[in-house]
Amino acid sequence: MAQNMSKANRHYGIGAVAKMTGLTDHTIRVWERRYGAVETQRLPNGHRVYSAADVEKLGVLKRLTDQGLSIGQIARNSVEQLREQLGRVSDLSATAVPEQIGLAVLGDNLPSQLGRHDRDLSPLDVRIADSNRDRFAADLGCQSVDLVILESPILNTATTEQLSDYMRNSGADRGIIIYSFGRSRDVELARQSNVVVLRGPVDVDQVHAAVIQSFSQPFVGKPKPEKQSADNAMEWGLAGRIAPRLFNQQQLAILANTSSAIDCECPKHLAQLVSDLSAFEIYSANCANRDNDDAALHRYLHQTTAKARALIEVALEKVADAEGLDY
Repeated sequence: MAQNMSKANRHYGIGAVAKMTGLTDHTIRVWERRYGAVETQRLPNGHRVYSAADVEKLGVLKRLTDQGLSIGQIARNSVEQLREQLGRVSDLSATAVPEQIGLAVLGDNLPSQLGRHDRDLSPLDVRIADSNRDRFAADLGCQSVDLVILESPILNTATTEQLSDYMRNSGADRGIIIYSFGRSRDVELARQSNVVVLRGPVDVDQVHAAVIQSFSQPFVGKPKPEKQSADNAMEWGLAGRIAPRLFNQQQLAILANTSSAIDCECPKHLAQLVSDLSAFEIYSANCANRDNDDAALHRYLHQTTAKARALIEVALEKVADAEGLDY
């Protein structure tokens, strides 16, 4: 008994804890300071020391986050709760994550982060990424995805309802909300409807883990609906994805108003073409439909316009680079 008590009362330095858990010193400090995973003691010299219980909890947290769970959602759980979660995750480990997960991302930060990311994100396939709500909604109505990610400064019932609308419109059955401020009650309500909730700011690796987590946990709800029949899609030649945008509205405005060093006004005209085509994409997606044939026609117009817009964007990018224009 004395030996057991001695072991339970033993304390470890952060270096020893890192070796025992497989975590880095930096990660341990972040989990402690930002997420409150453990409450360490300090020696008179200011060094952190961790109890055996702290080491066990950090080890279980490491195993759970390796399975895709968000540290922000589980850090404050008790060791007993974490052990139960680990058992459930182990039971689910046989559930295969899809080989490809189609994403739609709306927000001010994450779309640009994904655009700059130069590593393989498999199985994630970013099909729509935008900061403009109207363009995003238009694309979403013409493109099937598996999961929708919504960045929002606040999390409340309106935020969750907005994400639910996006999920319905795209046929997605899962979603992620990344927020800065919100009440715990609203966070819990969001989690009850197949939504993973992350406190921002987050990086691409954390988003990747959250997507995998979403597909590794039990799904509650209806299977996602078919957006249109295969025959209808074939008739109108609806295939492929909506071409991702190379420019946002601010960049187009800069290029449209940039004074060229030569008389060529190609950047201005190309930027205007891209803006006009983007506007027509939104218009065609929201145009009134008399029946299913009308709806298929407008989806066709939307996708055709998107292809034209993508070609002009490439041309604009080449011209801007040749002119040395900053945007």
